Amino acid sequence: MDTITLTISLPNEVGIALKNKAKKNGKRFSEYVEDVLSCDVKRLTFRDLFSDVRQSNSLTDEEMEKEIDAAIAESRQARKKLD
Repeated sequence: MDTITLTISLPNEVGIALKNKAKKNGKRFSEYVEDVLSCDVKRLTFRDLFSDVRQSNSLTDEEMEKEIDAAIAESRQARKKLD
């Protein structure tokens, strides 16, 4: 896998919070930050999640509500993995 090396400056409180989360998750600091960034890149927006739904005129309000609830639940699970 090709990689890009990145050097960033973070406010102290952000760096400390990230280091604490890394430790809490049993990961090295750099590994944790890489995971957070990778997860962010993979995370779909609600616009992405509902693009198929918006294009379909055949969904009932109930079906649309179920799709929205499922997307919200998926988003919450993804956020919990980061904490």
